[in-house]
Order: sequence, then C-alpha cells, then structure tokens
Amino acid sequence: LGRADDPPSRMLVAVYNKLSTDPAYAPLDFAAVSVGGADDGMALRVLDEAFVHVNALPLFCFYDAGIEHRRWRLAGADVAELQRRLARVAAGLSQAEIDE
Repeated sequence: LGRADDPPSRMLVAVYNKLSTDPAYAPLDFAAVSVGGADDGMALRVLDEAFVHVNALPLFCFYDAGIEHRRWRLAGADVAELQRRLARVAAGLSQAEIDE
C-alpha cells in the first residue's frame, strides 16, 4: 500500500515490481494499492477495510487464505526487512515458524 505523492512509496514501486517477478518469491502473490491522483475511492476503501490510515503508508500487509497476519505488517521503506519476511513466507514455513 502506498501513496502516489509520497517519495518513499514512489521509490518502493520499482523495488516491489522487481520482487514480484523474482523467482525466489514465485510461490507468493503480490498486489499493490496506490492512493492518489484520480482515485475513484477504491484505494481508500481498501485502506478502510484493512484498518490503515493513509498517513501510515507505505505499508506492506501479509495475507494467507484471505486472512491478514497483522504481526507481519511492515510500515516504512525498509527493503532488507521486507525481503527477509518475504523469504520466510516463500520458504513455506509454518505461521509459528514465521513468528519466531
């Protein structure tokens, strides 16, 4: 989740696009939501449903079978931490193992 007028969010677009096509993360599905510009309200609705305030962006959320694992939310532009979390999820670890 990011904002079009936010420099960290804009910087993360290229990183996110690269990660989403990296074979190491092939088992994962990626989705991006950007707030700004000519928004028709759908992006803000996604934020509302995820209980995220627009000022908390950029934010990465992790879902499994449609349920968010809130302990794994990652706010900010820490690319190394994002890669670490994605690698653990992509490795097929159980939720308990991921939480360790």
